[in-house]
Amino acid sequence: MLKTLLVYSHLLATCIALGTLLTADHKLWRWRRDWLDASKRAQLAEVQQVVGMALLALWLTGLALVAQGYFAEGMAYLLNQKLWAKGTVVVLLTLNGLLLHRNGFPLLHQAPFVALPGPARLRLGLLGALSMSGWLFAAFLGVARPWNHGMPYLHIMAGFAALLLLAAGVALVMVRAVGEVRRAEATAESC
Repeated sequence: MLKTLLVYSHLLATCIALGTLLTADHKLWRWRRDWLDASKRAQLAEVQQVVGMALLALWLTGLALVAQGYFAEGMAYLLNQKLWAKGTVVVLLTLNGLLLHRNGFPLLHQAPFVALPGPARLRLGLLGALSMSGWLFAAFLGVARPWNHGMPYLHIMAGFAALLLLAAGVALVMVRAVGEVRRAEATAESC
């Protein structure tokens, strides 16, 4: 019963985090031309708080599940390479979240996304790409039961790298497109 409750809690935290992040990313893209007023800053702060709490819940339930698995199955449980891959992705997500909160989001308090210098837009785009691809891949690993004790760590991480490269490519295209629109608007204003 304990394992079922832990898995359920882990699943709920994942759903809350993913739903909140997808909604927030959509809003941030809609706001790309806007200054963050008090209402938008409050919404962004709420997203940070909800995702932070969900991530904490995921760490706690995840570590509890690992402990429960170890006590039930012994050392064989820890030899599951998918478990190590998921741990790696979650550590990357946690570090990326810290970077977003400390170095990424403060940029949006300085100017709208489209008005930021190219390197700042690129940093935000790549941090966002790592965030979304990491969250989606970690959630996928949570349900990829056939990969338990069957898929090598490097193969799993290669799949993550491919997803991350795809997300980074999309981010680069979008950041570049925003830069071209910004240059075109500046040229039109100067004429």
